[in-house]
Amino acid sequence: MPNTGDDIFVRTEWGELKECVYGWGQQYVFPKFLQDADVRPSGEFRQFWYDNQERDVREVDAEYFDRWSAQVEGAAEFLRSEGVRVHQPTYISDANMRYPRGENHGVLTGWLRDPFVTIGNNVIELAPRSLFHRRQRFSVRHILAETMERGARYFAQPDGGADDSHNDDETGWGYLEGGDIFVLGQKILIGHSGNASNPEGARWLQHVLGPAYDVEMVRVDRNFAHLDCVLMTPREGVAAICSVAMLDGAPDFFRDWDIIDVPYEISKVYLGCNNLIMNDHYVVMPAEEPHDALAAELKDRAFEVRRMPYGEVYVAGGSFRCAHQPLVRV
Repeated sequence: MPNTGDDIFVRTEWGELKECVYGWGQQYVFPKFLQDADVRPSGEFRQFWYDNQERDVREVDAEYFDRWSAQVEGAAEFLRSEGVRVHQPTYISDANMRYPRGENHGVLTGWLRDPFVTIGNNVIELAPRSLFHRRQRFSVRHILAETMERGARYFAQPDGGADDSHNDDETGWGYLEGGDIFVLGQKILIGHSGNASNPEGARWLQHVLGPAYDVEMVRVDRNFAHLDCVLMTPREGVAAICSVAMLDGAPDFFRDWDIIDVPYEISKVYLGCNNLIMNDHYVVMPAEEPHDALAAELKDRAFEVRRMPYGEVYVAGGSFRCAHQPLVRV
């Protein structure tokens, strides 16, 4: 099907970013510190989150909230200045904040990668394992529904319900989170750290996409939430990988690629692989010093690298890739 330029379609991770849903700097409530939160923050911020779980961050520390909000909104405005069409969520209601178990699982509107994914012309609401990601769909569903008028096949993965299950021996409950999913043409990689997406979710995605796509799971160190914490694919043939976090080594898909190895600490603490690919020669990365080495490696490979402060965001466990989910990337 020819693409008119306005059709919903994501071909690859390195395609030209034309349109996306991006994070919103207006609603930030620390989730309950369950297993899904435990794997994300590091250092002093980890304790800050733990001590203030279920509280509105604006009320806990207004100065930090303002810095966080400025970095999220600043990135969204930057994308608009680059000609990218940017959609942002709306408030999640008090009732939906307590979905699905009547407990306050918080909300992180700065991250919109996980509640859905776009693969080809498929816009798919996902069934996250993380309880605080499950309610995010309600803040963006009005955006997703509009894609039906623009060539998208819009549908949803069966919901996981109220169970907080992390036992992969159980069957019948498939989990998928957008941070685990990489669209590499017809090849789809799904991370499996034991914290988010699982084999049953991958089996379901292969079923709905059909034989035109090849879905493969990639085992990831359990200290990481998602595959995009340890992998970036800024161009066909070039990948940044935290190799020690790939439990079975890099997938065969990358066998002949130029691999930039990203240290474990940079990947875990500073989200070093979690960057924003504008196209196959232009990448947006945090301005903070721990990202200097990868930025230099990319520049050596003829990438334009734009640096923007983002440390107030990634300290919570998600950076630029976590903040956005593309609707058009061709």
